[in-house]
Amino acid sequence: MILEQPACVTLAKARKVLFVGAGGGYDIFGAVPLAIELLDAGKAVHFAGVTFTSVSLLPVASASADHPQLYPIGPGHAVHDRYCPEAWLARWLERERAYREPLWLLKKCGVRPATAAYEWLIRSLEADAVVLVDGGIDVLLKGNETSIGTPVEDLCSLAALSSIPAPHRLVACLGFGTELRDGIRHAQVLERIAELTRIGAQRGTAMLDAASPAGTAYREALEFTFANQAGQKLSHVHSTILASLRGEFGGAEADIWVSPLTSLYWFFDLAEVARTHVFLPHLRETESIFDATAVIRECRKAVPARPPTDIPL
Repeated sequence: MILEQPACVTLAKARKVLFVGAGGGYDIFGAVPLAIELLDAGKAVHFAGVTFTSVSLLPVASASADHPQLYPIGPGHAVHDRYCPEAWLARWLERERAYREPLWLLKKCGVRPATAAYEWLIRSLEADAVVLVDGGIDVLLKGNETSIGTPVEDLCSLAALSSIPAPHRLVACLGFGTELRDGIRHAQVLERIAELTRIGAQRGTAMLDAASPAGTAYREALEFTFANQAGQKLSHVHSTILASLRGEFGGAEADIWVSPLTSLYWFFDLAEVARTHVFLPHLRETESIFDATAVIRECRKAVPARPPTDIPL
């Protein structure tokens, strides 16, 4: 049925859903609308993701005894003078939703330790669905595009989760058009989406409705975090998504283009996104984030980048 998107049907069947922020920092906020609807449906929801924060410097933060790459953090870790949007999300969730589960932050690392950490976390939480959430769309790219954005953390997350068996694994992207400053050609993004559709990996699209409880929660969680992280770097991607939800259109700056596509969710089968990437297997044995960066740099030299293309509209 048109009213039943495949990804929504999948998540409706799940009991426990783990959302993983692909690229760190604010990426996990893209999970908030989905998580709110699942919580309202009585599902258990958990959050994790790679982080840009020096988590060991947060007050009373300590690594998991089972996996030193993972830090469980909560409302008490939110402080104004240190960058940690995830901690402010934890505080908002507790205040507005009485949510008291930890958010699991993964220190930057290569694919092997990330795989071990996420494998332990999925097993410990008994998650039967995992959703890799990207603010933007560069996690979808095949690897031979004109620009592949800021790929290191995204590709490490994708490679790690693609190696872990789970009943259901999805990629969710929100923020089409927010990565112009990274040189991404959105004609090539649409071509990649078409390719994923041909092989049956497209799992539906959904509009983020600003007036819905989920849309309201997304806006309020971001505004709360932005207000409390005012002295820190905020999120260009999510600021642009908020502009789309307000009905704004066009570009006030050269590298910003707001449209209705910006606040649209795109869902894909995670295993197929990973399988069809041109150099993802080369990342699987990396230990550190520096190893992964070096591998990506060398692969980009070896794989000819496609010439720029535009959308003829």
